[in-house]
Amino acid sequence: MPEPVIYRNLWVALFLCMAGAAMAKDFYISPQGADADPGTKEQPFATIPHAQGAVRELIAGGLQEDVTIYLHGGVYGLTDTLAFGRADSGDASHSITYAAIDGEKVIVSGGSVITGWEKGPDDIWHATVPPSSSFRQLFVNGHRATRARTPNAGDAQPCGQLQGATLEKDRSKWTYQFAPGLLKDWKNIGDVECVVFGNWEITRKQLQTVDSSNGTAIMAPPHVSPHEAIAPGTGRYFYLENALEFIDTPGEWYLDRTSGVLSYRPLPGEKMATATVIAPHLQHLVDIKGTSATPVRNLHFKGVSFEHSDWELPPAGYCGVQACHFAAGKTWNESGWGMIDAAIRCENSENCSIENGSLTHLGGCGIELSNHCHHCSIRGNVISDVSGNGIQIGGPDPSADAVPSGCRVENNHVHDCGLDYSGAVGIWVGIAEGTVISHNLVHALPYSGISVGWQWNPEPTACKNNTIEFNHIHDVMNRLGDGGGIYTLGFQPGTVIRSNLIHDIHRSQFAQAAPNNGMFIDEGSKGFLFENNVIYKTSAEPIRFNQCQRDWHTWNGNILGEEAPCPKAGLE
Repeated sequence: MPEPVIYRNLWVALFLCMAGAAMAKDFYISPQGADADPGTKEQPFATIPHAQGAVRELIAGGLQEDVTIYLHGGVYGLTDTLAFGRADSGDASHSITYAAIDGEKVIVSGGSVITGWEKGPDDIWHATVPPSSSFRQLFVNGHRATRARTPNAGDAQPCGQLQGATLEKDRSKWTYQFAPGLLKDWKNIGDVECVVFGNWEITRKQLQTVDSSNGTAIMAPPHVSPHEAIAPGTGRYFYLENALEFIDTPGEWYLDRTSGVLSYRPLPGEKMATATVIAPHLQHLVDIKGTSATPVRNLHFKGVSFEHSDWELPPAGYCGVQACHFAAGKTWNESGWGMIDAAIRCENSENCSIENGSLTHLGGCGIELSNHCHHCSIRGNVISDVSGNGIQIGGPDPSADAVPSGCRVENNHVHDCGLDYSGAVGIWVGIAEGTVISHNLVHALPYSGISVGWQWNPEPTACKNNTIEFNHIHDVMNRLGDGGGIYTLGFQPGTVIRSNLIHDIHRSQFAQAAPNNGMFIDEGSKGFLFENNVIYKTSAEPIRFNQCQRDWHTWNGNILGEEAPCPKAGLE
């Protein structure tokens, strides 16, 4: 008797379900798992690199469906950067996604936990780390500790003023002059750094020798001739950092790189026997890099927190130029500029994303979309406690076929960046095309909120058709000068700046440059549409132009006010 059609169809459906289960393309990872296990929900892997290897085998065999790697809650400590290349790539039809399981906190950390603390004199505690350690940040119970400094960050006057600075013409010697009585014959004088605030960037140099009798310090070579608006000089504000002798207030720390002795003065209530102390040992946490011919495609991270990265000071120190770029040659405008590295970097990537996670406790910058990044997204993340820029888009190659295009930065919360490099920007876009910066909350920054453009004249570049819209920017320009809630540079035809809310643009007592504004339309800016922006409570004019003209742009429906939005103050 023939089998009824209904039963035959049920058997087919059951067979397909069983085959699908057998060929499932999901993997699971848990800190309590084992890499010897098969990576199933019941028997998860233990590490991301091992799961990455399993995914590569699938990719090599040809993707037939999307692949998801689910991460259970916990800390995944990295011994090396997670490098994703073409072998880790999805394709035009199938995605590779590393996703935190809903409701579970997943932390990918580039840090090492420091234990073995012992109490010394003056309530300073000590632990021993490998003598090769050279980390520049320390995180105690989830908070960034203060690298020991003078004057203290919490003092009524947290900065001094230089009495002078002289760089020899041949750059053989750089001398800083300090107020009498400040300099001492500190132990490990070569560890001490002087941070000097320029107009819109900083200089950070290590000391070589001091003469405490006359208040002069010779800075450690090599030297770079700085931009005159940023150069250390008479009246510039500064602080000194990184000496054991500077630990005079709770929350400060110092690392003796020679002996490997780490010193820390606890905050009130902190118990070092139970405190979680983490020092970063990686500069990059994730590096996504294909080639221009074979980009990484359709790779995604969802719900993951990335924490604890470092950034090594260059041999010449940090001679800032703008927005976490620094001089890499003998003078500030020679041999190109370097840029502070990001914890997550994408290059030669298409349709990749970082979504609904966080980046925090970082010693460099946050996320970078560099050369040949197309239609990538940074969406729904919290980016905070960062030494440099929060988000940066635009690589070092400005040619039209290399610049990022069609990338989106949406619904992120970017705050408390620029903690070590005050010229940092919350969201920085250099030479890029079709970038959309939308619905972000940006605040608590020492310099500008959002910056777009990287050309100081109205000559055409590949920068065009960018959109900055519906962002809320406030409480910025808290340290430096000559910036604003939104800052622009260069000719950018088709660029639209609309429906942004900008307020509380401050003027610090340490700012010595031009005014701070709601929007600073700087050199060469041309070809924009400004519409329906609301700007109020700014320390200077809501909008300022420099080496560009108002009539180079189109204006419609903007509302400018002093203390609150006021339609009659509009700029049409």
